[in-house]
Amino acid sequence: MEWVLGVTVRAPVASFRRPLDHNYQRTLPMPPPTTLLGIAGAALGLSDRALWAPNSPLRKLKVSVLMDDDRMPGRARDMWTVLKIKGGRIAERSPYFRELLFGVRYTLLYGGEKSVLETLAAAFDEPAYPLSLGRDDELLVIESLDMDEVRSGPPRFQGTLLPGDVRQIEGLRPQVSPGLHFEPPLVETLPLAFSVDRRGLRNPERMTPLSFLPVGIEIEVPGLQALQWQGRSFVWANGMTG
Repeated sequence: MEWVLGVTVRAPVASFRRPLDHNYQRTLPMPPPTTLLGIAGAALGLSDRALWAPNSPLRKLKVSVLMDDDRMPGRARDMWTVLKIKGGRIAERSPYFRELLFGVRYTLLYGGEKSVLETLAAAFDEPAYPLSLGRDDELLVIESLDMDEVRSGPPRFQGTLLPGDVRQIEGLRPQVSPGLHFEPPLVETLPLAFSVDRRGLRNPERMTPLSFLPVGIEIEVPGLQALQWQGRSFVWANGMTG
């Protein structure tokens, strides 16, 4: 067993830009590991440099996420315009499309030493900075905070993150009901952490393929060691259990 802090959040709008998108910015369906760590850092009042420093209190924090299993969030796209300024004047207007998620609800999961999780829970109760799901103006609301010991669970997953590429897993067993409509899993190679250079620029570290599993279809991965949170199975996205 190990201690886990679960933070259930909701937001009217959210977006998590896929890293290589530019003119058409698609969104990931759930916050990736770096966003989950960034939310924890904002709650604690850590600067970007302090969050990703080698001695950061969150460096050893394990993260995962569960999507609300009642429904998928709505989707839309919005057109934005970037103004490119040269010589103090607007030289060019560059439009781009951005995907948005509407009516999202997630449970953010954090694992680590009990004392660290207790400090983090207190920070989420009274966060130092406003908390958002994606961009700064996409604020979230915390519905509940729960801290509990979790046990191992069956390796059957939906609406969560799995480390690795599920397309390459042998023996994968999807459970699909007749007439069910669902999105296929999304696989994206993403950083698990950043380093911040002297200029304040982030550099990705530990690039890892991650699989974003939709709700509505349950995927069994034989042999994968899972934990269970309130009846839902998960694994740590940035560090395998066991």
